[in-house]
Amino acid sequence: MDALCGHPRPEAGGGFLAHSAEAWASGQEYNYAITSGGIVVGSCGLHRRIGPGGLDIGYWLHHAWTGKGLATMAAAALAQAGRELPGIDRIEIHHDEANSASGAIARRLGFRKFDRVRVPDGPEAPGETGIHVIRRLQ
Repeated sequence: MDALCGHPRPEAGGGFLAHSAEAWASGQEYNYAITSGGIVVGSCGLHRRIGPGGLDIGYWLHHAWTGKGLATMAAAALAQAGRELPGIDRIEIHHDEANSASGAIARRLGFRKFDRVRVPDGPEAPGETGIHVIRRLQ
């Protein structure tokens, strides 16, 4: 999964909230809304998808809200929250090689390139390469 969470659809809101509540209760995911002026403009979360002791950060913004620093602020808050969870020894951001915006966010926050892997199912969206860059917070 790219650093950008799946694009939410209004009709899927109830399912997403139910999934988020279950995942939060189990400690597998911690999902949040990104808001501006009381409007939900995206989502973000900490996910236990990279093995024991690790969390990866995911985020998504509506295209009209990119470039305003919201994803950087959200990722910074998630990195801090992840550091405070017991048993966590690494936090990562994974993004498609073509997603320069996600790469820039990770670099600004001190995440360093750790690995580069080909996604088995290929690109998830037009414009992607199917190669994910894994950046790890040192």
